[in-house]
Amino acid sequence: MKSLLAHIIGAVILSGCASVTGISPDYPAGWPPVSSTADDACPDLSGRYQNLAIYSFLPMSGANSLAFRLGGETRNTDTVVLAYAAGTLRVEALSGEDIVGEKRFSKASGDFSCAEGAVVLPIIVDKNADGTGGYRSERRLYLRRARGGALIGEERSSGVGAVFWLVPVGGWQTFWFQWHQAE
Repeated sequence: MKSLLAHIIGAVILSGCASVTGISPDYPAGWPPVSSTADDACPDLSGRYQNLAIYSFLPMSGANSLAFRLGGETRNTDTVVLAYAAGTLRVEALSGEDIVGEKRFSKASGDFSCAEGAVVLPIIVDKNADGTGGYRSERRLYLRRARGGALIGEERSSGVGAVFWLVPVGGWQTFWFQWHQAE
């Protein structure tokens, strides 16, 4: 009887270790190659981009909005202008030709870093717990230029949790975004 109970408990716990999403973490086929930048150097992301991206999978509402990703005004934003110089990334959100939001990021202040040839935004942590379980997730956005001028976003996310505080679940996923140059 003890052996059967141990097997049941083991099966319940191990059931949380398997997760299949069916979402490929690979860089999407047919997208332009990413421009190469030295691993620790910041790529120059300067350019004028459409606010809404095409994507491999949309993990949450608004995730394809560049203005949303950069913490700017999203209402009526159709274009986002990035200007990079001397460790500062300036962001302007535009509606037509009107500036509806502006923000500055400083590498020295820790607003972003550079790694793997990308501008890397800080980790965003989300967590919640209640009587039925809890979770903690982290996500981070890597921004690079593609050959041809598009802006490529790579969101790496991971999470752990427990269903009914008994069944552990966890996993990681990569989502891809491509913001085309605006005219």
